[in-house]
Amino acid sequence: MVRTDIIDWLHQEFQPVQLVTGDETISQFIDNSIRYLNTHSAFKYAEMISITSELTRVQVSTNIKTVVKVLPTPPEEWITQNYPQWSLLGISILDGVNNDLITMTEAFKNYKGYISSGFKWHFERSNDPTVGGYIYLTNQANNVQKIYVLGTRRFSLATETDEIIDDAPLRWILEYTKALVKQAEGNSLRKSGAIGVTNDGQTLYEEGREEMKDLQEQLMNEGRWVALASRI
Repeated sequence: MVRTDIIDWLHQEFQPVQLVTGDETISQFIDNSIRYLNTHSAFKYAEMISITSELTRVQVSTNIKTVVKVLPTPPEEWITQNYPQWSLLGISILDGVNNDLITMTEAFKNYKGYISSGFKWHFERSNDPTVGGYIYLTNQANNVQKIYVLGTRRFSLATETDEIIDDAPLRWILEYTKALVKQAEGNSLRKSGAIGVTNDGQTLYEEGREEMKDLQEQLMNEGRWVALASRI
């Protein structure tokens, strides 16, 4: 959905009642919803990023808001590349040289693990949503060609062509914006009540506020995986 689709959806949701709140205000409510989502949500998002052993800093895409975990992919074993008969029909015919190489490979597994145990990373988040943040790497193992980056997703409707298609965040934005509109409509009705017009403005306002709080609590509960993943 793009921004105009969300505005049309909200008008349909309140039918047959015509909204007092203007589309420009509703558009601002959409921005407020996305801003709150980006500040408090933790929807999982992962990327594979190509690196070289000389790199100490890599940039993530603008889709990533925060980084929770970085894992280097293991380098390919050159032994299996030089001796393809190991995997030919599941049959292995090993000579003395191959036997020695296998023994050496197994012996060095623990050593490789020791080298990789010093791998560390640090993420610097970008304050500009149009620019991706940077991951700083230290002690990455040799011959690692890619890193797996697990983080949280950033969402945006900055332009008319931007679109949110992921079901869970889109549903949350729709419901949260609807709750904000209910509060605005309730406020307008309460003001008309001050001049003697009977209405349910207070009820509508309180309903929207309760829905907003429930949606905020939902985000908090769904984001707990970040703390658990960071400890592992």
